[in-house]
Order: sequence, then C-alpha cells, then structure tokens
Amino acid sequence: MLGIKVPKEEGEKVRQLLITKNVLVKNYKIMKDSHFVYFPVTHIIPGYESVECEFEERPSHFPSLQSLGLSSFDLIGDIAVVEIPEEVQAQKREIAGILLARNPIHTVVEKTTEVTGQFRVRKHAHVLGEEKFQTIHTEYGLHYALDLNRVYFNPRLATERMRLTQKIKANEVIIDMFCGVGPFSVMISKYTHARTIYAIDINPDAIWYLRENIRMNRCENVIPICGDARKQVPQIGKADRILMNLPHSAFDFLPEALRAGKTLHYYCICESVEEEKERIHILAEKMSSKITIQGHQMVKSYAPHVDMYRIDVST
Repeated sequence: MLGIKVPKEEGEKVRQLLITKNVLVKNYKIMKDSHFVYFPVTHIIPGYESVECEFEERPSHFPSLQSLGLSSFDLIGDIAVVEIPEEVQAQKREIAGILLARNPIHTVVEKTTEVTGQFRVRKHAHVLGEEKFQTIHTEYGLHYALDLNRVYFNPRLATERMRLTQKIKANEVIIDMFCGVGPFSVMISKYTHARTIYAIDINPDAIWYLRENIRMNRCENVIPICGDARKQVPQIGKADRILMNLPHSAFDFLPEALRAGKTLHYYCICESVEEEKERIHILAEKMSSKITIQGHQMVKSYAPHVDMYRIDVST
C-alpha cells in the first residue's frame, strides 16, 4: 500500500497536515520504527518520500476487505478500481460500499478485461456510487484527465515517473514513444528544463486527453503526435533520450529507438533481467549498433518470479 516516510520528529506535524488535506487513509494504522514514521496515503505527496508498506487495517464495524476477498485496489482520481475474484462476486457491492465509506472517492468500478489491443485499454464495469469512468487524477501536484475505458493509466508507476524525471538534463530532446495521457511527458515538462518532449501514442483517445492535460498543466514544450511510434520516431530524427514504456512489447520497437536515441529507457516484464539485456545486445549487434547498458531498475513486482524493469541503454 502507498505510504510516505518522514523523520519521527516531524511525525505529528505531518499527520495534522495529511488530515487537513484529506489524504491520510484513516482505516489503516500508522507505522513507526526507531527513526521514521510511515503514513498510509491516498496518493503521492510532493516533497515526501513515497514507500510501499504493509499497513495494518484498523478494527471497524465494517468487515475487513481482506476477509471479503479483496487483496488490493487502485485509487485513480475519485474512482476506486478493483479486481474482484469470481468466488466473491456476490459480495462486490458490500466491498464497494466499504471502499466508498473509507476513501475520498465517488465511484467504484471493477476490471472486466485484461489490457488488450494496440490501444492498450481494458474495460471496467460500474459497481457502486456515481456511474462514471472519467476522472482527474493528481500525482506530484500534476493533474491528468482520463477515461478508464478509453485509455491506459497505471497509478502505481508514480514513483518511477519521478525517478526517471530526475535523470533529465537541461535542453534535452525527449521522445516518449508510448505516452498515453502523458504522465511521463507532463511531469518531465513541468519539473525539468527539457527543450522539447515529443509525446507519441497510437490511441487517438489518449492523445485527446494528453492535449487536455497539456492545457490543464500549462505545458509549453510537449508536442502530441497520434500515430505508430515505428513511423513517427524516424520522422522526428535524433533525440537525447527515448522513453519506451510498453513493457510487454517494447522490444518490437527497439530498432527505431536504437537508431534515434542517445539514451534509451526500455521497460520490460520478465523473469530474468539479465536475459533481457542479452536480447538487447544481440539485436544491437545485428544492427551493427554499439551500445552500453548502464544499468537497470526493478520498478515493481508483476507476478510471482516476474517483475517489471527499466533497462537504461546508451548508444
């Protein structure tokens, strides 16, 4: 579960601030160790270190979500997104009612399909609360309009987005090959001195929302492009840095990225990151492209023995 980590001496001041801003998740217990306090929060809080913690649920007159069969959920804007196992479908309205009572949200929806197709979308169904799929999600002080049934958005990558943003240098030209509604591109625009960010996506709905998010966050150096990244990247030309956040199939786009980028941030989902690095080396050799793999970052767990990684490649 998402939390923030603060020094013990700042704990009470931060607790009061989180309550005032209505971002403290009150139905989970605050954790402490000898030096730090860990607060469960609804979303990333700018200026504080984000962590993943196993917070203990407080006793209440509601049944625990775990006892009802719900192990986790995502908060995207004012919508809770759940994946309810088949064996507890009969309790889904009860689960949704607890979520509405305990969180600053208006709607609960459930995932009904996997992420599929070239547009990378999944379908959701309304469970309880206001019947809607469109929301505005806030992350590190930035706002993202989106529709859960029309675009892909993963709130669990917030820390990774900031981690990567901190690598950007002044005057860099960036290509975001699979930008979605712009969480990487907008953050880079607002929190760095990059010269230009070319934000590409093949999903017209994603580009529509990206334009809204550019306007809403007052970004001046993001250029939205609707199209296939394989065709668009060669037209842009050389870039200082290319983001490849399409972890299931980024490898298919690697030739275009290797030709255009000085530094690539390549995302993948795999059991062995070393085997994935070897795949990249083999492809580069076939292209007569000299590369150096600078390192990798484990982004998040995906399944037992399978993780999402970022591999950093320089050409």
